[in-house]
Amino acid sequence: MGAVLEMTLHRSMLTLTALLSLTACAAPLVDKVVGRVAGISAGSAAVKPAEGAPQIWFTLTGRGIKFPMSLISQRDGVNVYGSKDGSQVFLRNGMLIGTRGFGRDLMSAATPTPASLRAGIAQPRSYYDLDGADTSLRHQFSCKIERDPADPNHVSELCVADIGTIRNEFWFDSAGSISKSRQWMSQGVGYAAVERKDG
Repeated sequence: MGAVLEMTLHRSMLTLTALLSLTACAAPLVDKVVGRVAGISAGSAAVKPAEGAPQIWFTLTGRGIKFPMSLISQRDGVNVYGSKDGSQVFLRNGMLIGTRGFGRDLMSAATPTPASLRAGIAQPRSYYDLDGADTSLRHQFSCKIERDPADPNHVSELCVADIGTIRNEFWFDSAGSISKSRQWMSQGVGYAAVERKDG
């Protein structure tokens, strides 16, 4: 009886070890493959920014948490901002295309350009975000542009998909760059506000 119990426990431990190994490998694989769509990749370790590096304010609006993030790298037109706890945000011309370290992250996104938004040209969006089991899910949105009659530098993007409707908002500076925004991040996190610290 004791030998049978010991063998059963041993097999259970081997099975559990195998499952944990597969689970541990799944998230990095998704990160590497899906992240390649946007040309981004990131680790979880905190990276010290250079002295005087540009900074942004990043706010998780649903959680009421606001904190600074500093530019830690640039690659293929993507700016990577990192916080002290190691979380990272990926911006392409001010458009949020990925996050790491927030749990149910935005793995990658296909977004319109700031110029097309300002011109009122609607484009479809594709998001890949994580569910609660580290599985990447794709959401395809159809969008339309709404202008603010009271503020020509304020543009809203109303997008619809199978998971519902989202509204992204953008404010532009005089040069046509995005100075601040409120963008949908993922189903698990909701919206994030991004604002340049230099105004």
